[in-house]
Amino acid sequence: MAYKIIYDKDSCIGAGECEAISKKFWKVDRDGRAILNGAKLNEETGNYELIIGDGDLKEQEVVVGSCPIACIKLEKMKE
Repeated sequence: MAYKIIYDKDSCIGAGECEAISKKFWKVDRDGRAILNGAKLNEETGNYELIIGDGDLKEQEVVVGSCPIACIKLEKMKE
């Protein structure tokens, strides 16, 4: 199964919970906002998106739940 991480970088406050939980995917940059490694900008929504598999799902669910302003979401991809 594939899942999409959807990240609204403009809303990020740089709390750093994402990076603390998942250094593989997240890093807080000098601008004080998180970067989702490998993500592509969706020009229509303005959000960054990254497709992940089952192996990374549990960790990213924790990341989503830890974000204090809920600017990170997970969406199950259609088969």
